Amino acid sequence: MNKQFLLYAVLTSSLFASCKPNGANDSVSPQKGYVTGTIVDTQGWPISGAFVFISSTGPYSSGASTHTDARGNYRIKMDYGAYRIYATFDKEYAQKNYEIQLKPNNSDSFSVDDSPVIDFKWVLSGKKPIPLQGYFGGYIGLYQGETNIPKNDVEFTFTPIELIDGSTLEKPIVLKPGNVSVQYLEDLPLGTYAVKAVHKPSSGGPVKEILLRNKDTQQTSVANGTVNLAFTPESAGFYRANLEFYER
Repeated sequence: MNKQFLLYAVLTSSLFASCKPNGANDSVSPQKGYVTGTIVDTQGWPISGAFVFISSTGPYSSGASTHTDARGNYRIKMDYGAYRIYATFDKEYAQKNYEIQLKPNNSDSFSVDDSPVIDFKWVLSGKKPIPLQGYFGGYIGLYQGETNIPKNDVEFTFTPIELIDGSTLEKPIVLKPGNVSVQYLEDLPLGTYAVKAVHKPSSGGPVKEILLRNKDTQQTSVANGTVNLAFTPESAGFYRANLEFYER
């Protein structure tokens, strides 16, 4: 083989490898007595500085913690007992700090004899694995203002302006409460949205636009038919916004 061609092939291969997300082409090997793994973002790139901790599942609270390195890798030494593992990282967005809970590829408990490799990924939506509660996305408190329209006759359309990870959605998210007692719309990817609502009777009939109020900012949809919405961090892994619907 031509030496110049061989050198070109080696350099090209190295270049392409360096352009790939580390989480996609590097794996962490099991290490006896440790739990190890890699943490990546929604695009598969490593998250440096993520907080990882193990917590005992027994009657006595114990654990250990660490932070991921520049390649998104972590390693925690275990004592005897059974553990579960969790990971979070802080994300600044829209002048607010969000503590993001990360999704493990295995949420089962483990012990020092297992030497598990557990990877985490930042996901924008979906139900959190047990023992965590809720969803990875944000939730929206729903309020019925001056109107007799029941909640389950209101259809909300959320058009993303910007998602927290910089990604986009192919189409708006359309949600309609399943019954009149629904208090929340759940699991919207974190970001900012333009929101509109229509009265869409479950029994059929004409569809008409109704008004919205962002109860956090007091902005209404009177001017252009939509309100802007962003989520406020409530506690670790929980983010909320509040909408009121009403008629003139």
